[in-house]
Amino acid sequence: MTSPYPASGEHAPLSGLDEFLIHNSPYPVRVMWSPDAQAYERVWFTCQDKVGAVLVVVGLAFYPNLGTAEAFAIVNVHGQHATVRAHRSLGNDRMDMELGPFRFDVVEPFRQWRLQLGPNEFGVTFDLSWFDTKRPIFRQLGAGMIVGGRAVSPVAGYDGFGRQEGWVEAGGRRFDVNRTDYLGTRDHHWGTRDGVGGPGRYMGMQHPHSGEWVEFEDFGVWGDHLLYNLGDRTHKKSGTLARRLHRMRFEDDTHLLLSGEVDLVFTDDSVKTMTFERLGNQIAFLRCGMYGGPNGGTPDGDLWHGMKVAQGDEVVVTGETYDVTDPAIRTRLAGQDQHHCRIACDGEVTYGLIEPYDTLCYEVAKAGVMGFSLLE
Repeated sequence: MTSPYPASGEHAPLSGLDEFLIHNSPYPVRVMWSPDAQAYERVWFTCQDKVGAVLVVVGLAFYPNLGTAEAFAIVNVHGQHATVRAHRSLGNDRMDMELGPFRFDVVEPFRQWRLQLGPNEFGVTFDLSWFDTKRPIFRQLGAGMIVGGRAVSPVAGYDGFGRQEGWVEAGGRRFDVNRTDYLGTRDHHWGTRDGVGGPGRYMGMQHPHSGEWVEFEDFGVWGDHLLYNLGDRTHKKSGTLARRLHRMRFEDDTHLLLSGEVDLVFTDDSVKTMTFERLGNQIAFLRCGMYGGPNGGTPDGDLWHGMKVAQGDEVVVTGETYDVTDPAIRTRLAGQDQHHCRIACDGEVTYGLIEPYDTLCYEVAKAGVMGFSLLE
C-alpha cells in the first residue's frame, strides 16, 4: 500500500503522517521509541481449509532501527511446502506495505484486509480478502521480563480470527477460497523480539509451545487469550485463561507434534478440554519465514528476522519448495512450527493451528514439566 500522505525524502526522517497531531513520543512517527536494534513491528495472517489440502501463512515486518523490511508467505499444499520471501530497505514511509511481489492493504480497520502475492519465480501467488470475525483487543505481554541479565521491553498488540475469500495458486493448482470453507487467525505486534537482526542477537529464549490458535463459534483461543465475536455484548471485551495443561503425542521418528489434548482452565475454575489431530503433513515450518531459534534461521542460508539482505533500493526475492511428506525433510525444517489440526471441544469441531517449538516441546512433555506430558 502506497501512503496516501507521501512526503519527499528531503524531509527525512519526517513522513507525511508527521503533519497530523498523532505523536506519542518526542520523535517523528518513523522513529522508534526505543534505540534497541531488536525493535520490530509485524502483521501475520493465516488461511487454512477444513480438509487438510491448503495452509497459507503470510507476514510483513518492519525493523526501524535496522532499516530493513521483509515479507514472507508459506503455502503448504498436500505436503508440498513452498516459501516466498522478499527483502528491501525500510525507507522513510512506514505506511508503504508493498514489498516486491507482496502487497498488504487495510480496507477497513479491524474489519477487512487484502493480502496479495503477485507473480514470482517460485510459482506461489494469491489474492485473499480477510474479514475479521472475533474482536481484536489491545494488550501488552512480557512487561518487566529479564532475560540473560538484560531487560526485555514489553510486546504490545492485538490478535484476531477471521474468514477469507479469493484464490491461491501453488504447485500448478488453483484453489478458490470462500468464507464457508476457509478460516484463519491474525496478529499485529510491536516491541522488541529476541533474535531480531541475526543469531548474534539471540539470547536463547524459547518457549517449548506458543499455544493454540483456534476459533469456535462463540469464542476463540489465541494462546492464553480469549476472544469474542464482533458485536458480542454478553462477554467482556476479551479474557485470559488461568492456565493450560497439555497432553501430547509425537511422531515416533521425528518427535514432531502429532495430536493431543489441552485442558483450558478458566478464571472461574471451569475446564474445557480440546482434542486435536494434525491433518496429514500440513505444517508451516516458520524457520522458512525467518523465525530463528535454537535450531537456527532459514534451513538454507540461516536468515533471521531483520537481517540486511537487500542493498540500496533493490528488492531481493528468494524461496524454495520442500516435500514435507518425507520425515527426513520434516526433521531438517523443524523449529517453530504451525500444525494444521482438526480440533474438537464440547461437541463442536473446528480447524486451527497448534504451535510448538519442535522438538523442544517433545523433550519438555517427555520430562513431564511446565504443564506438559506425553499422551499414551
